[in-house]
Amino acid sequence: MKLLLLFLLITTVLSYKYVIFVPYLANSQVQFSVRVSEVLANGGHDVTLLFINHLSDYKTDVKIPKGVKTYQLDAFVDGITKKSMEKDQAATIFKDAGLRDIPGVIAMFSRMGNMFQEGCRLALRNKEFLKWLEDEKFDVAYAHVMSTCPLGLIHHAKIPSWAWLNSGPLMEFIAHAVGVPIIPSYVPPVMMESHDEMGFVARTKSLIGHGLMGFMHRRISADAETEIFRQELNDPTFPNTMDIGSKCPLVIVNTNEIYDLPRPTLAKVVNIGGLGVGFDSAKPLTGDFKTISETGKGLIVFSFGSVAAAHEMPLEWKNSLLAAFASFPDYQFVMRYVMDDLNDRLPKNVHLFKWLPQKDLLLHNKTKAFITHGGYNSMQEAISAGVPLVTIALFGDQPKNAKVARKHGFAVNIQKTTLSKETIIEALEEVIGNDSYKQKVSRLSAMVRAQPMKPAERLLRWSEFLAEFKQLDNLVPAGQKLNFLQYHSLDVLLFLSSVIFIILYFSYRVLRAVFRCCFFRNPIEKKKKNE
Repeated sequence: MKLLLLFLLITTVLSYKYVIFVPYLANSQVQFSVRVSEVLANGGHDVTLLFINHLSDYKTDVKIPKGVKTYQLDAFVDGITKKSMEKDQAATIFKDAGLRDIPGVIAMFSRMGNMFQEGCRLALRNKEFLKWLEDEKFDVAYAHVMSTCPLGLIHHAKIPSWAWLNSGPLMEFIAHAVGVPIIPSYVPPVMMESHDEMGFVARTKSLIGHGLMGFMHRRISADAETEIFRQELNDPTFPNTMDIGSKCPLVIVNTNEIYDLPRPTLAKVVNIGGLGVGFDSAKPLTGDFKTISETGKGLIVFSFGSVAAAHEMPLEWKNSLLAAFASFPDYQFVMRYVMDDLNDRLPKNVHLFKWLPQKDLLLHNKTKAFITHGGYNSMQEAISAGVPLVTIALFGDQPKNAKVARKHGFAVNIQKTTLSKETIIEALEEVIGNDSYKQKVSRLSAMVRAQPMKPAERLLRWSEFLAEFKQLDNLVPAGQKLNFLQYHSLDVLLFLSSVIFIILYFSYRVLRAVFRCCFFRNPIEKKKKNE
């Protein structure tokens, strides 16, 4: 009996309370947060998903794990809906954003920023929510990277510890804030279409891109949201949200060093890429999916994910895709497509579904290729399943992801400006007919399976470590305290250059004097000597 009580006491002591801020905007964001919550809950902890609802018409079919609590915070902004966001995106993401399109791109991001800022204001005016957040006495909070508002809320509620939660690769502004070294010569910005081998022009773009991203995020997002906190809380001394962000103990990143680009990092950056996309979670296909998979020589999956709406594609794209797919009658094509406008002209081997069991389809032994926009979750699922890609990158981090997959040798990239029936056929023939794509992605898949520490274990152990010790000051790099000149040792280089210049200058003067003395004596002295 005493042993049982002791065990219960230890279990109670080691159980922590976690809250995860979730932007309720897209299934990919929700799915990643749910996977994190499931790992923590399975570890015996009290976990709450705090859904921040910005879009009144957005719904998700992602299932909440058993034992995970939820809290719904309504922060709807008038005039901004899921449908309106899809229309905004469609105006830019399905074409090449040239100089003429820059105002439209800026306007789209401005509307997105306004949504987060006004949503933040509504959250601060919700006194019931603020009281709940403070009264719950959470041990650790996870803040999503799409807005700095959660940082201010965490600070205001006096939650003792927290971590950034990146649903994709490490963002530049976070790397800069916490002191992760940024080397523009081989670490391109997340939204730059490049891998780590860059020529002069690409390195120039990388340098400018890193500078602009940090400046824009601070001025457009952090400063604006900080001002909201100061106004709504009537506290002019409230710290800048990015100053709060720079002090975070941990950064949890949905990437994996096995297939991401090698780069300098810090001990506080914990990679959990591949979380929840393992081989043990696939289910056998049923119903129509089972029937389709058993027909023909193989299966090809098409999906643009949950953020990019495939039904908003230009008509030329839709016609090109269907015509290309019809050219492979021996293969079955399964597409994620929510509208009915293509139903009357579908080839016999093309099947539309409003939802796909994507992971189960990719892990099926007859799946030969995955046509994707290059989203990070989709790329990770393809690697985990060992399926080669045909990428049609649209926006955000997708162009870079596509380049990384191509560098690893398991993807063919189609530029969206060149998309046609011919380019699609050519890409599919290459991926299906060339065994090297399958071999290379299979090797990466095997490496992911054999990695020394699994993503779920990393997440759980570091989360518990953070909850126990709260502030991890010993992981803070001294570089955070240095200014630009000191960080890059420009002051030292200037000093050493000055010393070297002075030494060389005086050496030159001395040698010049000696030379003149020895070889250019006074003519009068020479004449007297001769007489």
